[in-house]
Amino acid sequence: MNRIGDLMSIKYKSNTKSLISGEKLVQIIDLGLHGFADSFFRKEQEESARQSAPLICMLDQTTGLVQLLNLTDPEQRYQEFEYSYTSSNSETAKRHWEDYIQYVNSLKSMSGSTILELGSNDGFLLNLANKFASNVLGVDASPAMSDLAIELGIKTLVGAFGQSNKLSADIRREHSEFDFIFANNVLNHSNDPVSFVGEVAKLLGDEGLFIFEVPYWLETITSLRFDQIYHEHITYFTVKSAIALLATAGLFIQDVSVVDYHGGSLRVVASKKSESNSDMTSILLARESDERLCTPQRYEEYSREIASRRDIFMEEVLVRKQQGKTIFGVGAAAKANTLLTYYGFTPKIMDFILDSSVHKQDKMTPVSRIPIINDEVVVGMKSGLGIVLAWNLSQPIQKKLLSLNGDLEFLNL
Repeated sequence: MNRIGDLMSIKYKSNTKSLISGEKLVQIIDLGLHGFADSFFRKEQEESARQSAPLICMLDQTTGLVQLLNLTDPEQRYQEFEYSYTSSNSETAKRHWEDYIQYVNSLKSMSGSTILELGSNDGFLLNLANKFASNVLGVDASPAMSDLAIELGIKTLVGAFGQSNKLSADIRREHSEFDFIFANNVLNHSNDPVSFVGEVAKLLGDEGLFIFEVPYWLETITSLRFDQIYHEHITYFTVKSAIALLATAGLFIQDVSVVDYHGGSLRVVASKKSESNSDMTSILLARESDERLCTPQRYEEYSREIASRRDIFMEEVLVRKQQGKTIFGVGAAAKANTLLTYYGFTPKIMDFILDSSVHKQDKMTPVSRIPIINDEVVVGMKSGLGIVLAWNLSQPIQKKLLSLNGDLEFLNL
């Protein structure tokens, strides 16, 4: 199915075959109609903000891969609208990437190395790596984010990696191979992950390391944090599915860990060497098996639980609204838009959302169309009730807002 359609639709193609194995998929989660989670809209773009497409997850029981039924167009996702996520969007994010560089250096010295980052975003990570490397190159699908990286002096190519032969050829002209290839929170954005890792393998040196992070599906399920699911995230990885995907390109896991980022991310170190001493690989595989992540019945339970939590939470919100509270959201993160839409928030329920990013202020959220404004509006506010949508940053956010207005209340998700 190809919905090119009217103004209210997002372009997508339905796919019932696994992006790794080609096996037929089983439907496991249906969250309804959603817009692009990482796109925000100005007042004059309100009609575009209404655009949506069905957000449905499918399971490959052979490899354990979870993927979306409806694959949206990368060009529309990242170029038609103003993609807004930046790697340096908070002090927590900055610290994470600083720790990431230290971790990579502990595995193998980056001194004098060549580094390619796929999904390089605003260039923050490569700018850190540039202090060690002899040459760095970024690739990002968003022209706006690429421009930010170029302003930092990071050479950056624009395009969706793994989907363009021309882009791969342009990269090879820069370097025939790389010592390190980073791909953080981007592999899961690819409409063709097999092509993605295949191109990585061609560009990676024989002694090179491919290091990537993705939201960990095990954490998404056990925490009931369904808001990590959105159209930009095509695939949802476990260790089992990561092993299966890497194998298609002759790559093997050397190390794996779970890091406290985006509510729990899987960090994978892969190379062309088949030997590995990682005990964590077998530990996490056992946990995934115990949680029955390849069993459709597990997701029937999950769907019932998140629907029940939604209904209970919204009952409380509506009671507080009737009491005269000014209901506001905190943190216009991509994950927030999945929650806002699934929970049924509108401007009549949530008055506005606070966000410190200038890339999001004075815009509105997709589908729910709630205005986004600067934090300073809470100064002097009476009867303010905040809902921290960027829940992974809840404590520092609440502390900051209470320093502006000690009378604020918060309702936890």
